[in-house]
Formats: sequence, C-alpha cells, structure tokens
Amino acid sequence: MLDRFYSLLVALALGTLVWVYARSRERETLDNQPIPVELRLAPGQSDQYQLDSPEQSQVRVTFVGNPNAIRELRWQLSQGTVGVRMEYSVPEDQRERAVVEDSVRVDAADILVPSGITVLPVEGRNRVPVVLTRLGEKNVKVRVEGMGADESRLKITPEVVKVRGPRIALDRLAELPLSLGAQGAESLDLTPGRPLRVNLPKVWENRPITCLPESVVVRVDPRAPKVYTLNDVPVQFLCPPGFGLRPRFLDDRAGKLQIRVQGPDQPTPPRVTAFIDLTTGKFLPGPNFEPVQIQLPKDFTLAQDSPGRMSFELIAAEAPPKPLGGGLPGQ
Repeated sequence: MLDRFYSLLVALALGTLVWVYARSRERETLDNQPIPVELRLAPGQSDQYQLDSPEQSQVRVTFVGNPNAIRELRWQLSQGTVGVRMEYSVPEDQRERAVVEDSVRVDAADILVPSGITVLPVEGRNRVPVVLTRLGEKNVKVRVEGMGADESRLKITPEVVKVRGPRIALDRLAELPLSLGAQGAESLDLTPGRPLRVNLPKVWENRPITCLPESVVVRVDPRAPKVYTLNDVPVQFLCPPGFGLRPRFLDDRAGKLQIRVQGPDQPTPPRVTAFIDLTTGKFLPGPNFEPVQIQLPKDFTLAQDSPGRMSFELIAAEAPPKPLGGGLPGQ
C-alpha cells in the first residue's frame, strides 16, 4: 500500500515537471527592446510652455508571450507601430517657474501590445526626461544695426513690437536688433521716400521667438540729421602771443580724439577743430589738466558728450611758439 502511494507521488511530480517544461517551450521572450515615447503637453498648456526636451524619447521593455503573439509583436515592432503617446501636465507647484525639469514614468499599461503578451518595463530605463521653458510676451523697441552713421536717420514703423518667446530670454531682451545685411538688404537705398519692408528675426539667443507684426518698414527720415564719426581729430593748443611755455602731450595718441557730430547731409565729413585754450589763466611749467573745446561748422552739433579734460605738459620754450594762426580756423 505504501509503495503504491510513493509511486503515485513520483508520477505526479514527473507530470508536473513535464507540464512546466511544455509550458516553458510555449513561451518566448523579447528582451530589452527600445520603445519610442511621444510626449505632448496637456490642453491649455501648449501655449504657455515650450518643450525643450526631445519630443521623441525611448524606454526599454522586455516582452514575454506565446510564439504566435511574439511573432505578431515582432512584425509590429518592425513596422514601428508599437509606441507610447503620453500627455504631460506641469505640476501646479512649478507652473510659475521659468524652466521646469521633470521626468515621466512609463508603465506596462501605457504600452499597447497583442493579447497574450506580458509587458515588463526595464526598471531604471522606463523614464523619459521633460524640460519645459515658460513662455511670455514683451513689448520691445526695434533697433537697426550695421548701418553705421546712417542708423540715426532711419525711421522704423512700428517702432515697438510685441515679442513672444521663452521668458528666460525675454528678460534679457531690451531692444530687438534688426540687421539689414543679414537679410540681404545691405544695399538699402537711403534716399528719402523709398521705404523698405524688413522681416523681424525669428530667433533670439538660439531660441525661437514670434514677433507681432512679423515685419517693419524702414525708411530714411529726411528731417533727421546725419551723424558723422571723425577719427583721430588732433587736439591743438591756442596760445597767447609771446607765450614762454611749450605745450606737449606725452605721446601722439594722447593728443587725438574720436568725435561724433551731427548735421546736414553732405558728401564730405565736416571740418572740426579741437583745442585747449591757454590764452586765459595763469599756467606754470609741469603737468596740467584743462578742458578740450570743440569748434564746429555752422548747423552742426555734437552727437556725444563733451570730451572733457585732457592731461598735457608745459615746458620752457627756447623761443616763444607761434600762435595758432592768430586764432582758430574760421575766426
């Protein structure tokens, strides 16, 4: 009786082993498969944030199932029809941040596969990063650059535009630079009465922006004076007759200025005289520090602050220096 009982137990164990072996032969495994994940923002947030992280990411998943189901899954994977589409909503406690950094977990229920397949996301490789930048709007003045002295004569319509883009970039945008040369408008005809429509930039600090309106009209304002930049204008000395000291600068560069003036449009730059007046006051040999005066032609004014004071040296002269032509040019 006991032998019969043991024989029954052995037969049952062998049968169980055969059943487990047969079941294991009926299941296949696809290990560590890359599955694409597509993220999109929740409704109402797509116009408030810009997605900086890639829209397409990947997670790793292991699939287990019977041979027929695995065969069908292999075909779907080859066709690229197995993927995850998820909707992301910015957490309420981060909605006022300029930059949001987060990650989204992909679970087995998020992946649609044929029946008979068990989905096993690979732990540690089943999350996708999310980086968002909050968008904003700002009214910004448009400024034309790259036109040299003619920039001051250009009139822009409208002068102020609304710029929409990442708030972190708009905070640093004081003026919207408009380069005519970058848009193929370097040959702009500056003749009054010939306006040019120019598209506004669509990128700022390598980030996309949108301007409203998308373009402005640039024209020459005939009433605006032309600005001239005069380089290496020598500073002269106005000395009284019989002056017993000789003025000099420590080097040649110390006695030259760059001066910006504005006035009527003419083919040649205006003639400007810079001088230090030594005809008034009492001067002694050695270092001196006196203001520079500017003599301008008629109808011209300085387009900058006064040059201020300059350092020079007075030394004893063997012979009195000749006065500056008895006076300044034009006097």
